[in-house]
Parts: sequence; structure tokens; C-alpha cells
Amino acid sequence: MIQPGQRSPDGRWVWNGTAWVPAPPPSRGGTAGVVIGLVAGCIGILVLTSIVVIVILLTMGNQISNVFSNVVAALGS
Repeated sequence: MIQPGQRSPDGRWVWNGTAWVPAPPPSRGGTAGVVIGLVAGCIGILVLTSIVVIVILLTMGNQISNVFSNVVAALGS
């Protein structure tokens, strides 16, 4: 015997006790995990970019300041 609320084998119909009616679409869960993954990925990219910029500034700081002073001198003359 078919119980009310039972889905058909294909999952597209539900027995309401007297007739088969179209089943509501399945709920979409798991969107919170996707959002958390995207936010974590963006934060990871920002942290990695910050580390690269800090390393470049620490290792090439004098050369970068020389370039800026040369540009200022060239624009001033």
C-alpha cells in the first residue's frame, strides 16, 4: 500500500493519499559551504599577495627608492 507523502520511483510525483501530484523541486542546500569557500579563497589570495609585496619591498626597497628619485629628478628638470 502506498503511504501519503511517498515519492514515485522517478522522484517526480508524490502520493497525497488519493492521487499522484507533481513533487516540489528538491531544496538546494549547501550554499553556505560555497560562500565560505569563496570568502576563504579571496582572503587567501589577499594574504598571498600581501606577502609577495612585502618581500619585494624588503628586498628591493633601495632600488625602488632610487627609481622614484630618478623619476622625480627627471620630471623636475
